[in-house]
Amino acid sequence: MLRAGLIGLVIVAAACTAPAPTTIAPTPSPTREPGTYAVTAFLDLSGTRGPRGDAQRSAMQQWTDSQRGPLRLKLRIVDVAGSDAKLLVELKRAADAGDTDAFVVGVPATIDDALASAIALVKRPVLFTMPIAEPTGDAARWMFGLAPSPDALARALVDALPARSTPAVIVSNGTLASGREELALATTFRTDGRPMPFVLSAAPEVRDTFSDRSKPFFSGGAAVFFTGSATSYLDPQRIIPAAAIAPGFEFLSYLTDASDASRLGDAAPAVRWPGLRRPSAAGSGTHAATATDALALLALNADAAGDAERTRSRIEGGTFAGIATTYAFSTSRHLGVDPREIALLAWQGGRAVIAR
Repeated sequence: MLRAGLIGLVIVAAACTAPAPTTIAPTPSPTREPGTYAVTAFLDLSGTRGPRGDAQRSAMQQWTDSQRGPLRLKLRIVDVAGSDAKLLVELKRAADAGDTDAFVVGVPATIDDALASAIALVKRPVLFTMPIAEPTGDAARWMFGLAPSPDALARALVDALPARSTPAVIVSNGTLASGREELALATTFRTDGRPMPFVLSAAPEVRDTFSDRSKPFFSGGAAVFFTGSATSYLDPQRIIPAAAIAPGFEFLSYLTDASDASRLGDAAPAVRWPGLRRPSAAGSGTHAATATDALALLALNADAAGDAERTRSRIEGGTFAGIATTYAFSTSRHLGVDPREIALLAWQGGRAVIAR
């Protein structure tokens, strides 16, 4: 009995000295600076993907330098260098850090499952200044498009053809953005009952043979749609000027910016590309104006306490008269641009103007 009692005392003592269960404290939220609203903008400031974000960066920095009002936007610009993977990494980092109230994506991103999942995880408003399709799925409520959809842009381009029977060629540079535009154009031709365009690849791996492959089409006066970034057709062989020698219509992507157009050289008189009517009429760039509108839209609707849901609801529930256009969002419509605001642009006198 004595031995049993001693064993019992040892067990009780061991239980009393055992370490308490470890509890994991939640990561504290960053301290909010009073009167501020943190915005992170993702741009391509390096890399080969176009359009480069220089014009958007300058416009947004100019806006933040001159902003007025009780709530001050703190802008952080991140160069994603043409990498969709880096965009994902930066979004996930922001989700972990909790140091951003809203995001502006100024690159031609593809809303695939990975990006949609990252946006759903972040749970902050994400404004896109480049074309996206109408968002769907769980993350759609956080996404807002400030550019026309690929389908609306395709409609504007096809409607610019002189006749329904005009032969057409779609030139692809092999990127995801180019493929998205190619699909939208082909769908529009099919819907209209027009002759289907021929698709010609100008991807880097077949660039050397492009000139010979394109001659039969360009010499016949066909309309030519160069999809994706214009930079891929300007360097290094300058495909666009070679094609523009032939009679017909040469169209570039909405991704074209003023710096691209300034390098068109002899092709400039023949080339057109879609943009928004209001900034073009004022002599400013579509991309820069849209980037400025993204900040102004957030400043108008931001909740001072950083309530992301309240900010999102305010954007979704109203209209905003910006520099580029007047945006209208609703619970079922997260693309805010009226397609009637699309205009075809041309390069004349050293600047982009509305084509006549």
